[in-house]
Amino acid sequence: MANKLETALGDYLKQIKHFGLLTAEDERELGTRIRAATESEARLAAGEISVREHEELQREAAAARDQMIRANLRLVISVAKHFRNRGLPMEDLVNEGNVGLVNAVDRFDPTVGSRFSTYASYWIDQAIRRAVQSAAQIVHIPSYLMDQIAQMRLAMRELEAQLGRPATAAELAHHMELSPKKVAAVSQAIRACAGSGAGGGDASAPGVTESVPDRRTPSPHEQAATESDVDFVSRILSRITDREAVVLKLRYGLSGTNGRKMTLKEIGDEVGLTRERVRQIEKEAKRKLEEYVKEYV
Repeated sequence: MANKLETALGDYLKQIKHFGLLTAEDERELGTRIRAATESEARLAAGEISVREHEELQREAAAARDQMIRANLRLVISVAKHFRNRGLPMEDLVNEGNVGLVNAVDRFDPTVGSRFSTYASYWIDQAIRRAVQSAAQIVHIPSYLMDQIAQMRLAMRELEAQLGRPATAAELAHHMELSPKKVAAVSQAIRACAGSGAGGGDASAPGVTESVPDRRTPSPHEQAATESDVDFVSRILSRITDREAVVLKLRYGLSGTNGRKMTLKEIGDEVGLTRERVRQIEKEAKRKLEEYVKEYV
């Protein structure tokens, strides 16, 4: 069976090598066609274009969409390689990555000025990551609850940094503007995500390590949390630019300001930008972080 899969994947790789790559100008042109078709529904309803023109725009967009997808299939392979040996075969990783690629093509804005590969890599990465996490997850957690888990984990980190200790359920509820009952439900979901798995014997009977904990070494849950935090922070920093990171650190007192949060004007004076530009950079950095936090868990 493995040989068949390897052969199928090999044939697929040979096929996609024949698809030519796109220049930045090609990407802008194709992206413009795709967006024109998206806007054509409203233009048709407003009487700005005829039905025939609308149908022509849709045909051009479909052809442009196919070309964008084919030209970037090799990008999916490149991203998928980073997830090998994580519980899913390469073929499945590629399939999930292709779903992310399609989403990227539909969402790409050619007026921003960035290369499509840079934009698409994020969506491909997230599609594959969700699939890997779903395959490894023992207990199924609904997607809406996964968002709340991510938000609570972030709130827990923020409060612990402020208080110097883990926050209580009441403090979390106040910080997140949730009811204590809701906080308890999300906390239970977090424990389910990090579930210990099944084991033999009587689950109600405590073992020796539960009765006499070894305080010289961190528990498996503490160790996993530490490794997860390091991974979380490193991946978050990779999502924003150096300038965005500097602005956020100064804004929230995380960069040599002794905890003092700087105003937008103070930051502007520090980095040589206008107050409005600093505000725009902060807004964009927050948007990136919020998107990533929602997708991380």
